Amino acid sequence: MDDAQLSELPHLPAEDVLRHADLVAARKPEPIQLYRRWERQQWSAEDLSLGRDHAMLHDERVPAGMRAMLSNAIATFIIGEYTGLDMLGPILTGSPDEQYSVFLGTQIADETRHTRAVFRMGAEVLGLEENPRTMLAQAWNLSTPAHTELALLEGRIVREVHERPMDYGQWLQAVSLFHLITEGVLALVGQRVLVHALRDINLFDGIKTAFVAMCRDESRHIGFGLHALRTGVQEGYAEQIYGVLEEAVPLALRLDNEFDGIAVDFRAMSIDILRRHLGAIGADPAFVSHLLDRHDSRTALHTA
Repeated sequence: MDDAQLSELPHLPAEDVLRHADLVAARKPEPIQLYRRWERQQWSAEDLSLGRDHAMLHDERVPAGMRAMLSNAIATFIIGEYTGLDMLGPILTGSPDEQYSVFLGTQIADETRHTRAVFRMGAEVLGLEENPRTMLAQAWNLSTPAHTELALLEGRIVREVHERPMDYGQWLQAVSLFHLITEGVLALVGQRVLVHALRDINLFDGIKTAFVAMCRDESRHIGFGLHALRTGVQEGYAEQIYGVLEEAVPLALRLDNEFDGIAVDFRAMSIDILRRHLGAIGADPAFVSHLLDRHDSRTALHTA
């Protein structure tokens, strides 16, 4: 997974893709180590081959649930990747550390590439308008109410970082929302579900290639976010981090329940990932229990 070329990505074992972010995070990499990984793991959105995927998506022999899942995933990532690109400018500007800034520069390059990849999928696979502004409007029409609420929260947090770029606690809130929730849960779960759904079929290789490549990039982004937030907790900023998570986590878990055509327990997967991430940053176990146990059906059944 770490050293595979673009043409090799759709043929990697799904298990390697699904556990990659966890393996990277477990090493607790420093930003400079993540930068070096970025140097080795370049790929081109222009090299994706999507022509056959368009035909398959409109082939009635492909199960309707599969086609709906792919359409929802692409529309969701059109919004998510462009929003990520929009958010990272203020996060880079407010970076409190030189090594953080060097890594965040690579992440902006990644988000630019991801945005181009999903714009291509929107136009060439879904048949949306090629103009990015029009495409984004069309994608929003396919989105869910929780998506809108989360976007409003992201807009508020990023605006506050832009207005107070030297406020470290505010910067950590933006990283909590973007790296831990948007990237570390929603994007990661969406990518994993899509890779898992396509694992045993020789279809949609262009889409599969793009999402495996993005999944590998996301492993670096999540690794950085966990490092920055772990440092923030150690430096006494836990309450600022907890505050934004109180707002964002219920929205993220609600969003997971608002997709059609996907027979996957998003909520359980998201809660498992959140528990690991919160443990990795050193969050207070009492806060983790308060935040997640009321959403975890398994815990609710156990306590009942």
